[in-house]
Amino acid sequence: MVFLFDLGNGQFAPMLKDLTKEEEQFLKKFGEQIRRLRKEKGMTQADLVFEAKVHGNMIGRIERGERAANLLQLHKIAKALEISVEKLLELKS
Repeated sequence: MVFLFDLGNGQFAPMLKDLTKEEEQFLKKFGEQIRRLRKEKGMTQADLVFEAKVHGNMIGRIERGERAANLLQLHKIAKALEISVEKLLELKS
């Protein structure tokens, strides 16, 4: 189940509740993928936040598996990392 909370700037972000273990593992694995790709580019979280033009703590929360990115955020992150969204979603087993 996903709930929305107000970021205070007219935008709303999903809060994840009642995730299954499988869903939690997926988010953690995806976060590890983002972290690995970011580090391969020699970028800090702050660099990626700036380049992707996403909310300040978004990248850290995604990397820790605390936040599910939406489609537009995936596009922005992939573009900032200079890769395709498809490459971003290639999770290693």
